[in-house]
Amino acid sequence: MSQPKVAVFGLDGITFDLLQPWLDEGRLPNLARLLKEGARGRLRSTIPPVSASAWPSFATGTNPGQHSLIDFTYPAPDGYDIRVSNGLTVAVPAVWQIASAAGKQVGVVSLPMTYPPRPLNGFMLCSFLTPSPESDYTYPPELKGELIDACGPFPLRMSEKGRGVDPAIFVRACKQLEIDRARSVQYLLREKPWDLFIYVLETTDNLQHEIWHLVDDTHPLHDPATAARVLPDILDYYETVDRLLGEMLALVPEEALTIVLSDHGFGPFHKFFHINNWLAANGWLAFKRTPLSLLKRAAFRLGVTPINALKWLTAFGLSDARKNVKRGRGGKTLRRFFLSFNDVDWARTKAFSVGNFGQVYLNVKGQRPDGAVEPADYEAVRDAIIAQAKELRDPEDGSQVVPVVYRREEVFHGISAARLPDLVLHTDRAKYVSFGHADFGSNHIIEPSTGQTGHHHMEGVIGLRGPGVRPGAKLEGASLLDPTPTILHYLGLPVPQYMDGRVLTAAFTDAFNAANPVVYSQAGPGDGVGSDALYTDAEEELVMQKLRDLGYVA
Repeated sequence: MSQPKVAVFGLDGITFDLLQPWLDEGRLPNLARLLKEGARGRLRSTIPPVSASAWPSFATGTNPGQHSLIDFTYPAPDGYDIRVSNGLTVAVPAVWQIASAAGKQVGVVSLPMTYPPRPLNGFMLCSFLTPSPESDYTYPPELKGELIDACGPFPLRMSEKGRGVDPAIFVRACKQLEIDRARSVQYLLREKPWDLFIYVLETTDNLQHEIWHLVDDTHPLHDPATAARVLPDILDYYETVDRLLGEMLALVPEEALTIVLSDHGFGPFHKFFHINNWLAANGWLAFKRTPLSLLKRAAFRLGVTPINALKWLTAFGLSDARKNVKRGRGGKTLRRFFLSFNDVDWARTKAFSVGNFGQVYLNVKGQRPDGAVEPADYEAVRDAIIAQAKELRDPEDGSQVVPVVYRREEVFHGISAARLPDLVLHTDRAKYVSFGHADFGSNHIIEPSTGQTGHHHMEGVIGLRGPGVRPGAKLEGASLLDPTPTILHYLGLPVPQYMDGRVLTAAFTDAFNAANPVVYSQAGPGDGVGSDALYTDAEEELVMQKLRDLGYVA
């Protein structure tokens, strides 16, 4: 096989659970054709199934214990400050770095967790977590101006138009963003040389968070009248995404391997589980006894919380003020008025949560400055939290909120594992989403969701088409860690043995596999040290505002 090429198109969060009826009806002909002509299957995501961790797992072929990213935010490894993840936090090489170093020409567009752009043999265009349009978000730097001249500005921020007010307007805004981005993507596919091309469409995830109750008539918040009004716009959005995908696929050479995948699945959720409130109720998280903190705790118990503030401002039609609270125009201002991590007494706190997916960190002496857990008591504290978590029931109907709890070593291994959560409380994904932010958004432990009605599930989608692919092959047990070893193998490059993923040989014909045996290299993953800092204070606040807009931080 001479001069192999690979094109990867990520559709963030897509799932057969939503798309299959539309595929069967012929509404998504380009995606349906690729899946029919090639190999397809469900793709198991990472634990936790969050884009900030999942896309780096795809890009590196490793579990978070290797690459180090667990969520969009995480506590400083040696303290309690909340840090924002970015591309420099990734501790092992990505597929585009490996291919570039091997002399392949590489193009990477809108792949989450790549900002800031870094030199490579090719080009890179970052989007998500780029602080602002004034930031340097392309490599080479002059590509930014070239694209603006040729295609217009590349939208860097997800539109909030209509969000929380009129879902039809929000759906149309998501569609327009993808149309605007596609101009630059198609320009790069046409005008730039590449052996490996990666592009991620991000609004599929953003949209599904907001409209799941409209496409799922079993959701508690389903409104048949609104659903009937908005469904034509939702279908038009997905049909537009499919059309744009088809236009991009038409620019991929026939000799290339094409991969379409999602980083996780999607589905309904009904309620929030506020882990820090639960930890406090069980005595593992303690608050300061200063007059100010006591006052804020009293107000907290009475319902003075950011989530209630949003409800009140919405009810009174104060949309501008609502945005300021939601975006926390500098979350630092909110922390002065609402109960927050600033009010936590770390010397008396044994465990705390940061993140959206059940991450619990133990406050161990010798690891954090005010550690309250003796190393000798570490396992006993973990066992106690696990036992209590599994016993937690929803007071409304008795449902088990946390059916599975993972110890760190059960799901994470590698050079960065020591900085990851000690426990992951894996909720019933069909009903509950864990909220463990630095701010105490609500004074409840379990409560109905606000705003979002859909969230990340464990099974995404993968489809492969191209020379050597077995038409109609059904992939069983595929993992998000597998595409990168598969890409390297298809490009004729050795697969580093440290990677956790495997080459998806079941996707290829016997003849292809016989002619192309998998070759491994002894290359190491590096020293496991990713950067814990990148943004200035002003840039970090811009990024945090983006994450608040998307519902990933409070």
